[in-house]
Amino acid sequence: MALPHVGLYLSLFLYLVAGAVVFYWLEHEADEKIQSAKLEQIKHDYKMIDAALKEMAPQDAYNAHRERIFEQIAELSSLHESRPFNLVRGVPLDESLPPRWSRSSAFLYALSILTTTGYSYAVPVTPFGQFVAIVYGLFGIPLMVLAAVDIGRFLSHIVLELYAKYQAMLSSLSCRKKLTTSTVAIRAKKSWKGTCMEETDQANQSEDDEDSEKEKQPVAKRLPLSINAGILLVFCMMGGVTYIAAGGQATFLEAFFVTFNLVANLTMSEMPSDLNQLLTLIYIFVFVTFGVAVLSMCAELAALELKDIFLKIHYFGRKIKFKRRHKKEQIEIEVKELLKIIEEIRRRYPDKERITSLDILLYMKEASAERAVLTERRDTIAFMPQTMEILKFADEMDLEDRSASRLEEAPLIDKASNKSALDFYLFIH
Repeated sequence: MALPHVGLYLSLFLYLVAGAVVFYWLEHEADEKIQSAKLEQIKHDYKMIDAALKEMAPQDAYNAHRERIFEQIAELSSLHESRPFNLVRGVPLDESLPPRWSRSSAFLYALSILTTTGYSYAVPVTPFGQFVAIVYGLFGIPLMVLAAVDIGRFLSHIVLELYAKYQAMLSSLSCRKKLTTSTVAIRAKKSWKGTCMEETDQANQSEDDEDSEKEKQPVAKRLPLSINAGILLVFCMMGGVTYIAAGGQATFLEAFFVTFNLVANLTMSEMPSDLNQLLTLIYIFVFVTFGVAVLSMCAELAALELKDIFLKIHYFGRKIKFKRRHKKEQIEIEVKELLKIIEEIRRRYPDKERITSLDILLYMKEASAERAVLTERRDTIAFMPQTMEILKFADEMDLEDRSASRLEEAPLIDKASNKSALDFYLFIH
């Protein structure tokens, strides 16, 4: 049901509005006092500059350039404050030096806490306001993350469904093209060879069955990385256009960079300073809130594709490692078999001082001949045991001793293992 999702978004919006109201109520009065003190300091500095100019310059030059000098000083103040400033007598404080804490700035500051984007235009200066900001973030950030993940999953579901329909449309078009080609070919065969109508119907029926089976196969819920990156770039391009329409004095590339920086790095440092326009607030609210959701959606969709790629890389490396380990184990087995052959030759021929490759070849021939005799069918010969250990007596040895003695007397390896061990021995020597 959509009711829990709507309730989550509505509660988040109410929490955002409540935070903006609380911050405005706590910081507006203190900010007015700070701006009033700053304005008095600026007036005092202007008077000092005016007195110094009056003493140094002649009266005619002072009267001629006084207004221009104060205009340039006002421009310096505007650059310092990052907003328009002009000191005129009789103009109220809110117009000469407007406070930083307005309703719009309080709303954006509360939004910056929830989205962890950072908003340096308005910052709490009172101790109680700073404490409220900490508590507000402790409860609001998890709520915002939950809402962003929920919106991201919803958007990813929509994108995957649209992509699945797009793939189904392409597959249906390709199937129709194949069906048309096959129908033309069947009709040509019928007119040329005079085949019957039943064969044509059977061919068409089999093709229809194959098409229906293809349509019944589920579409993979996965989005290519190129389309995923394209969605993010299109979203940033829309933000660039909105930024220019909201009054941002920038080119399209600069506006695109501002939106990309807002979505990817989650910062409001490049936002327009004029918050009186409605489009500016809409731009910041929409592309901050939905930027987090779109980023969550792209991360979720990319994780499915990257997981498959990482698994392929992981198992590819494991396969190489397995082959190396298998080769190492094979060498160890061949060395052990070769040592067993040498030990068997020494046991049979204790007088030999040196065992050569010829001795190993002779031993392998004897072992293969004995194996051939043992496996040969003797239909006309009565059964005769090859070893007396097959018979069980009451005073026979323990199981471990018997198996150990059997291993010492019986041939240790077969023909294939002897050959591999001999090849390794010849390779060493």
